[in-house]
Amino acid sequence: MTTRVLHIFTPIVLAVITMGELSAQQTTVLQDTLKASIKIADWNRNRETGTRLVKPADFQTMVSATGEADVIKLIQTLPGIATGAEGSAAIYVRGGNIGSNLITLDGVPVYGSSHLLGFTSVYSPESIHEAHFMVGGFTSEEGNLTASHIQLTSATPDFDTLHWNASASNFILGGSVTAPIVEKKIAFTAAVRFSPIGAEYSLLKNMLPSGAKSISDASALVYDVFAKAAWRISPKHDISLSVFNSLDTYKYLYESDSEEHMRWNNLVLNLKHKARTDGPWFFDNGLSFNSFSSRQAALKILSETENNLAIGSDIKELILQTTAKRQLGMYSEFQAGFKTRYARFNPGSSSRISGGLLMHQESPAVGDVYYSSTNTLHAQLAYMNTNHLEMRAAVRANLYLADAERVGDWKARFDPEVSLLARWYPVNWFGIEGTFDWLSQYYHTLEGVPLGWSLDMIIPSDAQCIPEKSRQLYGGVFFSFGEHRFSIGGYEKKMNNLVFFIDATQLFSSAIAGWKDNIDVGSGNSHGLEFLYEKGGERFNGRIAYTLSKTDRNFPRINKGKDFPAKFDRTHILNATASYSIIKNEKREFGVNTLFTLQSGHWETVSAGSFYGYMIHSHSPVEVDWFSHMHNYRMPTYTRWDAGVYFKWYKENYSTSLNVGIYNILNRHNPFTVSYDPDSRQWKQISLLPIMPSLAFRVDF
Repeated sequence: MTTRVLHIFTPIVLAVITMGELSAQQTTVLQDTLKASIKIADWNRNRETGTRLVKPADFQTMVSATGEADVIKLIQTLPGIATGAEGSAAIYVRGGNIGSNLITLDGVPVYGSSHLLGFTSVYSPESIHEAHFMVGGFTSEEGNLTASHIQLTSATPDFDTLHWNASASNFILGGSVTAPIVEKKIAFTAAVRFSPIGAEYSLLKNMLPSGAKSISDASALVYDVFAKAAWRISPKHDISLSVFNSLDTYKYLYESDSEEHMRWNNLVLNLKHKARTDGPWFFDNGLSFNSFSSRQAALKILSETENNLAIGSDIKELILQTTAKRQLGMYSEFQAGFKTRYARFNPGSSSRISGGLLMHQESPAVGDVYYSSTNTLHAQLAYMNTNHLEMRAAVRANLYLADAERVGDWKARFDPEVSLLARWYPVNWFGIEGTFDWLSQYYHTLEGVPLGWSLDMIIPSDAQCIPEKSRQLYGGVFFSFGEHRFSIGGYEKKMNNLVFFIDATQLFSSAIAGWKDNIDVGSGNSHGLEFLYEKGGERFNGRIAYTLSKTDRNFPRINKGKDFPAKFDRTHILNATASYSIIKNEKREFGVNTLFTLQSGHWETVSAGSFYGYMIHSHSPVEVDWFSHMHNYRMPTYTRWDAGVYFKWYKENYSTSLNVGIYNILNRHNPFTVSYDPDSRQWKQISLLPIMPSLAFRVDF
């Protein structure tokens, strides 16, 4: 079914599948890494080691395949990050997997992060106030991750004035509103986006490549909604209630005999309370419910018999958390708190479904249901004298409890975690920095095809799949000269108890119900150098990020227990971005921007040769492929250049903006994967996304 998915949904996003002969195998080793990133504002003094602060204005003019502004697309240009398939929102940070990254919205995990089959994320720029991207020296309240944390903070409603906007891009229509309900006391904000991709496909399918000819009756429903109400109870107490819901569902008829379905959705309810005392204490409390589910289904007629099967996975979480902070003098701060989460998992369940876009179940799901509880006490002490020294030490104590029938040999386990960071300024323009992290992760992600889709299955830790562990050390230097800022550093990372799904193609078949028999637990290593140069100014801003790294995996049941490169082990990753405001005044703004990326190809496993053999009771020889080892072929280098222009007009009561760009301006057919053509007896490359226009229009009132 993986092949069908590739044939169908790349055309839906106007992806073009092209076939071309591959050149001789390239052996350049490539890998992903990410440097301890940085906070932009007042970079030299007010940045925090291991963290980058991203505002919507930083990425709203970026060119993308969907035309939609996306915070993940900006994060993909930072050091130490490798991407998945062409144009996808997948990120691999310092050798970790997609599931090693934690994405939270106001402190609540969001497990289904993608729209439009992974080509953009579910986070509307209108609902996001800012994003902190952390890769090292994590704070104490973070946890259940081993690579990075994308910490999204939602927009605060306007308590004084009504504002609203509308926007349109290649594949997404949207709008938002914020307004006071009781002036100065109660206000709300809401943002909604909807994709007309189903209608667009119907109009354009005759223009699509031959790979789409076997598809008919295709339809889709894609949307996300965020709403938040805030109440200023008093100058010292604030309370807010928010809801986030997203849905991606696709239905299509494949070769007139198979009705195929895919669906994934999120629901997050979050109650937050913030309080300040008359003294130095500040409290941040939260109660939330989080649900994520994914479904893959097929309805077929075989031998005049209807075959109807849906395979799904879901997770539901209830989280209670509180953090208390106290200022200790002029330069020091202490914080402590606890977090408890109760989770219900139902991975690899099966059921019958009825037809239709929403995939209603006709019978209860048949599958295993597991429960877990993760309880964390955490504390941290920070010292920040930005003229000389910055330090932070964070500790976490985790008590993990799992369903007794699921874990077998144990019912509970204790795991400590430590995160440290330090920055020292010997002189005003030069500094030395370092981070250390010893982390645990209790949720494992069985990853499917490398598109960054939200179809990956999440399973809890148990006696077979014990918690994932990572130990990471980073050290580097930074310096600045006026508007020019540099940093260079290196990291070493060791990962244990990684889960490998032996046959990822089963994520799209009924065999997923037997996932427990198709996983292996192993380890990984990654090390690399990360370089970043940034130039800031009133009109010109630019960034060059380069990563040199290597990442390996080792699993007892894979590759005869020998080390092999991770799929997205990209030795070299170079990203260069620039923007220039040609005109900028109180009435209008006009500028240009560009992105160039050059990355070593990812790894594939291809046949190294073949031999002939005989089946039992057969006299005819059978050709059998021979594979030398896992991930034995380096795909060609990935190269892409995007360029665009942006216009902004400011009127008395409203403003408008228009972003026009070209994605993949070189029309380079970067290879996504390879397939074997038995007729020509050659390996062919499959490519996605040729040159594409990027268009986004927005009006604000």
